[in-house]
Amino acid sequence: MILARAVSLLSQKLLFSIAGILGIGFLIGFHELGHFLFCKLFNIRTPSFSIGFGPKLFKKKIGETEFALSAIPLGGYVEIAGSAEMGQGGQEQAHAQDEQSFANKPFYQKLLVMLGGIMFNLAFAYAAVVLLFMVGMPKTAFLYPFNTRPIVAEVVKDSAAEKAQLLAGDRIIAIANQKIAEADDYNNVPTIIRLLKPLAGQQTTITVDRQGVEKELPITIGGTDTGVLGVVFDVIDMPKYSFVDSIKKALNLTNAYIAATAKAYKNIFVKRDVSNMGGPLAVMAVTMKGAGEGFSIYLLILAIISINLAILNLIPLPILDGGQILFLIIEAIIRRPLPIKVKEYIHIASWLMILALFVYLSYNDLLKIVSPYFKKLITYLGWN
Repeated sequence: MILARAVSLLSQKLLFSIAGILGIGFLIGFHELGHFLFCKLFNIRTPSFSIGFGPKLFKKKIGETEFALSAIPLGGYVEIAGSAEMGQGGQEQAHAQDEQSFANKPFYQKLLVMLGGIMFNLAFAYAAVVLLFMVGMPKTAFLYPFNTRPIVAEVVKDSAAEKAQLLAGDRIIAIANQKIAEADDYNNVPTIIRLLKPLAGQQTTITVDRQGVEKELPITIGGTDTGVLGVVFDVIDMPKYSFVDSIKKALNLTNAYIAATAKAYKNIFVKRDVSNMGGPLAVMAVTMKGAGEGFSIYLLILAIISINLAILNLIPLPILDGGQILFLIIEAIIRRPLPIKVKEYIHIASWLMILALFVYLSYNDLLKIVSPYFKKLITYLGWN
């Protein structure tokens, strides 16, 4: 019996691992498909298309393009004739100048080719979220605070809310005399957070409905840069919506995810702190966990990762789409190509920086994954 359970658990873990790998591979492939299809739209030659880097595990030539699955699953590429990018295919046609060359296409076509992957990642995210609103959003922390209603579920100890004597069950109906919508719509709590944001350290009032009685409570909002109330809101099951309503709600929610992701990346550069940034192992672990919790959560996680891939690729590093776009803009302004050697040196420096970051993040991911098991072992051996 124990052996059967162990085999069943191992089989499930293996299945979820495969689902995680396939999910990440799909997002990478879908991103590269955006570049590929725009190349085809503008009659640009594509010698190779690979999911992953390094040695090729599988390859098949279809038309002029060799499609491949490569050993290192840290990205992918579409090799484009007339576009020199280190590490992306054989680069035999990198300096091509014929009519099917990227180099000879107008600026707007080059720009759309480079934006193609980002647009496809965002398109997938919007489509996935529309589908989830239609079939019913899963009950998950990934949606917080968009799957909550403005009712206090828990008051954080020593918080502004506790000092103002807010109680579990209170419905927040106004902040600083600004009314909150009465319906339990998922936009209400984000509205409360938005109203609190500029009030850090300020004295104001918060109006609650407490068992049918309206109470106005004086409060000094917590936080330093951003106002914080110090409560956990009540999580709700979100209903299914019509196609039209799903589109509206998906636009709002996905746009909010995009804004939050962009802000997170901005903070990484401004504060120069990557301690809260997840590496490839963390992304894979989250995807695998999502696969184990059901298709809806798995799809939502893929949508969130797809948004992250889109925003990440906007960063102006030459090995990312944003860097290539920056090169295009510079070349359009100066009206001549940048020297190949300059591009190569910048590419090499970028590759070294990104690889160093990947190693560092992977090390942190490994510590986070292993440490709970290590602590259990220490406890089991009685060493604590």
